[in-house]
Amino acid sequence: MPPKPRARTYVAALGIESASTAGSDVATSTDDDDYRQKRDRNNIAVKKSREKSRQRARETAEKMDRLRRENDELERRTVELAAELRTLKDMLLTRAARRGPTAATKNDKQLSSLPSSSQDADVVLADPHTVCIDHKYTTSNS
Repeated sequence: MPPKPRARTYVAALGIESASTAGSDVATSTDDDDYRQKRDRNNIAVKKSREKSRQRARETAEKMDRLRRENDELERRTVELAAELRTLKDMLLTRAARRGPTAATKNDKQLSSLPSSSQDADVVLADPHTVCIDHKYTTSNS
């Protein structure tokens, strides 16, 4: 749709002639050029604004994907650590049972303070006699 000359249309609609539009094609031409320049600048600004908005949306989607992947990895790691905790707890109970009733009672008290599920695994009390070397656990009292 071609732009309408604002000054001429507005003044003509009112039936008023001013000094700038009173039969002067030069004044109308200048008004049209100014209007066209303003419209062009506005169109450029709108394009920039829309591109920035699309860029922000892309960045948000990428960040959301990255955070989802990170969350999945952390959940997987939590499951692994919970399984490792159960294994170590079983090993400790087996070892305590082999040592006899006195050692088993002492270790039962220590084990009762260990978390029993992955939800409780925020804090794990480490046995001071257990040493971790590449995920293979040995006991220094062996």
